[in-house]
Amino acid sequence: MSSPARDDLLHLSPEALSHAANAGIVKRAVRELAGGYRPRLAVDAQGLLEATFDDGVSCRWPAGVAIQDARCSCNAAGVCRHRVIAALAYRESATAQAAEPLPAAAPVAEADDAALARVVPAALLAVADAQRDAGISIEVRQRGGGDACDTARLPSATVRYWGGAALEAARCDCVRAAACEHVALGLWAFRAARAQDAAAPQLTVRLGVAGRAHAVERAPFEQLVEAIVRHGVSQGADAWMQGLSTARIASAEAAWLSLLLADLETWGEGYAKRRALYDAAQGVDLLAELGLRLAAGGLPGHAGAVLGIGQAGETALDRVRLMCLGARTQRDGEARRSTLVMADIDTGTRLVLAHAWQVPEARRADEAAIRAAERLAPGVLLEALARGQLLAQQAARRPDGSVRLARARSSQNSVLPQAADWAQLGAPVRFDSVAALRAEQQAHPTAALQPRHAARRFIVFSPAEVEPPAYDANAQGVAVLLRDAQGAPLLVQRFHERHVPHALDALAAAASGRHGALRHVAGVLGWQHGVPSLEPWALGCEGGLLVPDFAVASGALGALPLGSAQPAGADPCTLQLDALRQHLATLLHHGLSRLPRAWAGESAPLARRLEAAGLRELSQRLQALTGEAAAAQAGPGDAPLAPALLQLLALRQLHEDAALLERSDYQSP
Repeated sequence: MSSPARDDLLHLSPEALSHAANAGIVKRAVRELAGGYRPRLAVDAQGLLEATFDDGVSCRWPAGVAIQDARCSCNAAGVCRHRVIAALAYRESATAQAAEPLPAAAPVAEADDAALARVVPAALLAVADAQRDAGISIEVRQRGGGDACDTARLPSATVRYWGGAALEAARCDCVRAAACEHVALGLWAFRAARAQDAAAPQLTVRLGVAGRAHAVERAPFEQLVEAIVRHGVSQGADAWMQGLSTARIASAEAAWLSLLLADLETWGEGYAKRRALYDAAQGVDLLAELGLRLAAGGLPGHAGAVLGIGQAGETALDRVRLMCLGARTQRDGEARRSTLVMADIDTGTRLVLAHAWQVPEARRADEAAIRAAERLAPGVLLEALARGQLLAQQAARRPDGSVRLARARSSQNSVLPQAADWAQLGAPVRFDSVAALRAEQQAHPTAALQPRHAARRFIVFSPAEVEPPAYDANAQGVAVLLRDAQGAPLLVQRFHERHVPHALDALAAAASGRHGALRHVAGVLGWQHGVPSLEPWALGCEGGLLVPDFAVASGALGALPLGSAQPAGADPCTLQLDALRQHLATLLHHGLSRLPRAWAGESAPLARRLEAAGLRELSQRLQALTGEAAAAQAGPGDAPLAPALLQLLALRQLHEDAALLERSDYQSP
């Protein structure tokens, strides 16, 4: 072979091939190739690669064809080791014979429509075109920004362009695996990103037809909000069930609105069923999101991204290998809900598994034993998976990133251990600097306008330094200050909960070095006045993985000194935004019919404080809403309150999102 004739094969590294086959087959292929099991290679004028092995097996791989569509005489059902060896041998031979280093793959955006038509069937191109027409938000990450290759993250799939503009080497985690509609959407997203900012390592672009809108009708949603504000939650959800039903019909084609309505129903039922997790202020956040989505979703080309129009209900996944990054269990009376955040090893995509179970009050002392027996699917124990990784087939991914495992006994689900080696993961999952976290937050400042994701705020942080932990007796929590290589701090905090009695002990043990160096902390990211803070779900140590909610006693907590690590006090703007949130929560909880008389009197001083903090528009809108509410209480007025309330809630949320990163001062432990 005098010169490389198949550029699409030059970029099929072992990592890329692991995404196309599986890690076991690739490891075996690498081992056999190194041991001398090497084919004879020939490439004809049309670019057909023929690999012939001494044992009579031969592979024929036409140009522009993905690996799973190449033919091998071994007749394996899936991607066989012979095709993997052929790709590795070709890449190795081309590299050895080249006089200069082989050029990097051309950027994805340089692939033309003719190449796209050769790879993706016309029927799937039509599907992709329809999704683009509705509007879809796609995050693109350039290879130079830390990813192993150009990557497009769609709401329902992740595409890795291992060959760049050679689209036949692109690999998707959907069941089609390659040459699917997601490959086309990702290509169009990379083209749009190049037009916006070719140098940006990551960018979220929205595809949509200019001038065309797919907005849902606002009236049903405003009627629902009107029913909530007039009757409140305290009178039961029956008063606004009709409005909820009508809104559900209106949101049938909008995935994000459907999920939002489901959360609203759960919130309303929470008070009626006297659930411990009920929080009136959660309704403020949910209705703020509704107001923002309705406003932005009506813009041309934004319906798919903001409302979720056109999102597939479920996407069947190819064979997947999911590594658990942490687990958390919530308690509500006898009910328990364990949530596991998984990372697809091949794509670095966050996915979520959730499992509901029960602990009868009479068996509270046996909770650990009950949990140990819980199964998510046949052959998948909850505790084993929380500390391990899952090899699964026949799974399905929902639009919000949650995963449904096949539950038939014939399904192939197996759980293996893991060593918490998460260094292979990159953004948007793993970060090793506060600056990168800040850049990620600034790139996606308003969650209410992003595709809904069950693990959107879940990240892994890899610290350069771990300061000694401390126990805060007042808050009954453990605080640990982590620092990155530049010395920037990140606060890790966890507080006592009765149903997970050894969680603080596990955090204390990991931070104190009892299991070796603390390499990674995984959990939910928050911002406290510009300070990044993490609620830990898992701790990756040199000596293994610790999951606080599934930990056993170690005695490390009793050895901690007293102290705390707190961000400095909130600024006036943040304080008044919090006060407004609680003020509006009172309105939603009681409703106008049972609203305390003091509520209107408290609005005037709050409005003055908002104006003093520089939030003049919010102050004026609060005063207007208070006046309209008073008029509605005085008599059966016809003027609706929902539009003004939604605008006020949306504006408050935008101010809160903008204030997250404004401060970064600490008090030392």
